[in-house]
Amino acid sequence: MSNVQDVHAVVLIPLDVPASAIKAGTSIPVVDATRGETAWAAGTTFAAGRTDVNFEGSLYTAVAASTGAKPGTNPYKWRRTGPSNFMAAFDDRLDTKAQSTGELKFVLQLPFFTGLALWGLVGEKLDIKIFDKSGAQPVLVQHESGDLYEQALGLYELLFMPLRQRTKHYVRNLPLYPDAEVHITITAAGNGPAAVGLISIGHWNTLLGTAGAGGVEWGATAAVKTYSARTPNSDGTVERVRRGSATNLSCTVEIALDEANRAMDLLHQVQGKPVAFIAVGLPLFDFLNGFGDLSGEISAENAVKAKLKVNMEGVVQ
Repeated sequence: MSNVQDVHAVVLIPLDVPASAIKAGTSIPVVDATRGETAWAAGTTFAAGRTDVNFEGSLYTAVAASTGAKPGTNPYKWRRTGPSNFMAAFDDRLDTKAQSTGELKFVLQLPFFTGLALWGLVGEKLDIKIFDKSGAQPVLVQHESGDLYEQALGLYELLFMPLRQRTKHYVRNLPLYPDAEVHITITAAGNGPAAVGLISIGHWNTLLGTAGAGGVEWGATAAVKTYSARTPNSDGTVERVRRGSATNLSCTVEIALDEANRAMDLLHQVQGKPVAFIAVGLPLFDFLNGFGDLSGEISAENAVKAKLKVNMEGVVQ
């Protein structure tokens, strides 16, 4: 299966994916009763403590009993607890997964995009088909398929160690189509879990511009930040509460000075929303890729060269 190769410092500017862009053929229903979701209805009385009430793509818990009070309009009646299973892959979090068993499929119809990023993959195989639907009949223009396991490092790993599962996948350099349809299918053996934490579709944009100068310098770092709680007791024992973690990235990119303004504009453009960021696209440096909030600063080195320091605060997964 193909993946991103030989790229430096690229950012995926995401498109909004509304519920209307999720089309027939998607395996998750709008209200997923198999995961305990119940549709909100104006004439139904919901008792206090009722959970997993689905309203417009979000799940709510009833804070107090109500009839006809729309979730999201009255904090004394309802508290939002997260996205529905139908919309879980399209929020700004990695720890909310769209989940199924055996097979999970999304069919998405969006105009004009050049790439996509998938994170939090769970399953054994991934299949991606992209169709151009601008003509009388859909035309398959891109197809990627393969398993979700890394190659064994050697014979010992192949025979005795479990294969490491790939949890993310990128697609770049797609042609622009005014009416494209994307089919993303994740399969697992039997009734095994199939899931995805994030589906981001948009435009890959390089921080190097078109000058072709420089690249990510040596010394780029990836740091794990844990949100688990660790409380020491007076007798030396420790109480631990396991929570999620995130990956923070930091790197310096050499760019041509005449690309500095565009790089600064790009950093402003992605403020306030997490994005997929690839520092180096080579498989050996996969640890330098992430999803989170970008910030940075640019310094003018001389009359032709500038340096861009990029920091990414990763989203909890």
